[in-house]
Amino acid sequence: MSLEKISYLRSMNETDLDEVLLIEQQAYDFPWSRRGFENSLDQGINYVFCDIDGRIQGYSCFLTVLDEAHLLNFCIRPESQGKGMATLAFSKLLEQLLEADFNIVLLEVRESNQRARALYRKLGFREDGVRKDYYQSKDWDDVLNDYVESREDAVLMSLPLQEGD
Repeated sequence: MSLEKISYLRSMNETDLDEVLLIEQQAYDFPWSRRGFENSLDQGINYVFCDIDGRIQGYSCFLTVLDEAHLLNFCIRPESQGKGMATLAFSKLLEQLLEADFNIVLLEVRESNQRARALYRKLGFREDGVRKDYYQSKDWDDVLNDYVESREDAVLMSLPLQEGD
């Protein structure tokens, strides 16, 4: 698969949810539920997809408030990761947000997710702070020889889209 095949972004709809959930479950230890995606669609939260040859390769979910776009979820199909697709897809998302007159993009990302943090920094995001114990997580316990539930910090990041922000 070449990067030239990333052809467009489009809005997510109800018929995409089976494929989106499959990608979500493959990519995350704590995936969103179908109801979570349905609620987001019902509440008018903006979804944008990256499609390649008609196949969904990734998606993003934004909550928009006034001139702010808050990224809730961004995911690239696991087998398509590491090929520059996230950079290209997110760059296209930023173009769309800029055209729609948003002034800033906000997000939080797991502190341990170094690949995502590096991507966001490469795209110009700055790290603004930390939200303690934000994410559900699991850690290996040598005594129990099993995973135990824990919490993980979120790194808060932002990217001004308009000059002077």
